[in-house]
Amino acid sequence: MADAVKPDPAAEQTAAPGATLVKDETAKVTTDITDPKPAEDKPAASVTEKVTEAASTATSAVKDNVFSMFGGGPKKEKREEVDDTDEPSGASKPKAADEESPENEEPNVEFQPVVHLTEKVDTKTNEELEEQTFKMRAKLFKFDRESREWKERGTGDVRLLKHKENGKTRLVMRRDKTLKVCANHYVVPDMKLSPNVGSDRSWVWNAAADVSEGEPEAQTLAIRFANSENVKRTVKLITTQRPIAEPSPMEGFPMRSWSIEICLLNDQGQEVLANCFEKAVYNLHPSFEKNKQGETLLLLWVFKKPPFRIEEKGWGEFDMTIVLTGAHKGGDHTLEHDLNFQAERYEATHVVTFRNPKPDLLTLLEASGPASDANGVRGGKGDAAKKKGRRDKNVDMEKLADGLQKLSEDDLLHVVTMVHDNKTSETYTKNDVENGEFHVDLYTLPDSLVKMLWEFVAQKTDI
Repeated sequence: MADAVKPDPAAEQTAAPGATLVKDETAKVTTDITDPKPAEDKPAASVTEKVTEAASTATSAVKDNVFSMFGGGPKKEKREEVDDTDEPSGASKPKAADEESPENEEPNVEFQPVVHLTEKVDTKTNEELEEQTFKMRAKLFKFDRESREWKERGTGDVRLLKHKENGKTRLVMRRDKTLKVCANHYVVPDMKLSPNVGSDRSWVWNAAADVSEGEPEAQTLAIRFANSENVKRTVKLITTQRPIAEPSPMEGFPMRSWSIEICLLNDQGQEVLANCFEKAVYNLHPSFEKNKQGETLLLLWVFKKPPFRIEEKGWGEFDMTIVLTGAHKGGDHTLEHDLNFQAERYEATHVVTFRNPKPDLLTLLEASGPASDANGVRGGKGDAAKKKGRRDKNVDMEKLADGLQKLSEDDLLHVVTMVHDNKTSETYTKNDVENGEFHVDLYTLPDSLVKMLWEFVAQKTDI
């Protein structure tokens, strides 16, 4: 038994290679470190051993990659950054590698502006040598000769521009927003402005050469202003004079003391204060060289409180102009007055028109009568009722109305002109320019106008 053969480890390993390989791989996976063996003691790896080792390595690599996708895998070592002790502010400086890398370098590009907004660009309007004398918002129409109807040209501000050198005036109108020219022609002396169908806010005229569309063209134009707010008032001038016992510089012409007062007539014909004016300026005769204190006078007497009474003395008669200035920018109204000594007291009336008065001026005008324009606004209901009960013995109002409907177009235009020229504040009229209609209440017309219409219709028709 002593000579029994001891088992050779190398022979056992050779006889059972699979068991040894599994053991070695298990140890490798567990410890991830294989025991080093001398090169001379390590047997040559078989094909099976190499394949198993390659598969294990691939499995480990895939495992690491899968875990790394979710934040797992081998622990990464934290790289310590070296603080720059020379930085006084303590702020971290960028890495030198990043500074030197051309890929991380930001390009310094400068763009020069194509247009400088601070530069002033001169725009030519061809109005540099003209001054504006009138401006108002309106709507413009053009008469189409082919269809024989009015067509709208645009809405905007119509202006009158006067040339500073040659003194010519032209009418220019541009559309709102687009500023496209819809009227552009000179105002010439033979141009006639006529009310359109008797309206005081719509006017018609013929332009011989309108260049709004490029080439000069003869056109018939009509313009209608936004609102008709013209208010008319009757101004009364009361003049008194008497002889005085003072020497006269002209033999045969005694000295006289005279005075003038200004007031308004309300809708009842009564005298009221003319508080719708802020001042009155009297332009006297050049012979009035010195005032009562002996100082040189500019021949103008200005009064700023109603009744704007002026008192003077002299020996001769003369014509004077009186300029009344409306309150709240109501414009100037010039009156011609004849100072004469035929009677100790005499009166003169003048009608003045306030065009588009401001709200404050309208309030002052209401003290002397209705402040709304007569066109399109009825008078007082009481006055209208009185007129409806009025019947002229020579005029049948129903027959007059029937006769007016039988008139031709030209005759109707003549009737509209008659109504427009002779209507009063009680007259009710309504003008519809777009539909070409004109309405009038015959019972609100004055007696004289009713008689004129009756005689005219009787000549044209059988009534």
